[in-house]
Amino acid sequence: MANRGSYAKGIAKRAEILDVALEVFAVEGYRGTSLRKVASLCDLSLAGVMHYFDSKEDLLVQILRKRDERNEITGTVEEQTQRFIEVLTQDTAAPGLVALYVTMSAAATDPNHPAAAYFQERYARLLELAKSSYYRDDRPQPSAEELEYFLAMTRISLATADGLQQQWLVDRTVDVTGTMQLLLKQIFGSMKTFNHGASQK
Repeated sequence: MANRGSYAKGIAKRAEILDVALEVFAVEGYRGTSLRKVASLCDLSLAGVMHYFDSKEDLLVQILRKRDERNEITGTVEEQTQRFIEVLTQDTAAPGLVALYVTMSAAATDPNHPAAAYFQERYARLLELAKSSYYRDDRPQPSAEELEYFLAMTRISLATADGLQQQWLVDRTVDVTGTMQLLLKQIFGSMKTFNHGASQK
């Protein structure tokens, strides 16, 4: 029972660390003092914080995973689109997390870095969510060609969102939300044109 209790406490403490880190990094980003502040707020030493994670890089990736849990995007195509825009808008209020995301995306080019698996899983999950949203009772079963076109448009949306956030870090006048809404309007217009053309074949 004692071991089980210790395990549960360990899980709870790890969750607490990630919750606190998410708030600290949202404002400060990853600086030399960020992890020390997290440790202090959790009544731990820096070594105590690292006890709950495989490495510093693992902790940084887990912060992004925690952010994704809070920003979960589900529902119909329309609901996911709305939530997607909301998340992008929220991100501009948390520059530190945007900077962490961009930094980790660059680190992910190394297949041995913890961020590599995170980004692979993230993109696969978002594409699967988009795919599942496209199969609805009130819509005819999409053809393989139509579904592939939709997924290609989804990839374009994700790539644009990532790129816009990187541009925004350099120039805060970049309108991430407005630009993304403009792109999505064009994408949905192209989907209608694609579907109309397919129905004429």
